[in-house]
Amino acid sequence: MAKYSFEFKLKVVQEYLDGKGGYSYLAKIHSVKDRKQILDWVNSYREFG
Repeated sequence: MAKYSFEFKLKVVQEYLDGKGGYSYLAKIHSVKDRKQILDWVNSYREFG
């Protein structure tokens, strides 16, 4: 089972794309262990929508 739900990932990606923070900041406020995880989510969103 995935650690983070699809809805959570989408919320964080939208916050990044809306300019509400960078990878490190969003990882910190959402308790995501590694900022690279958010980078991967954003890249996947950009590639696949």
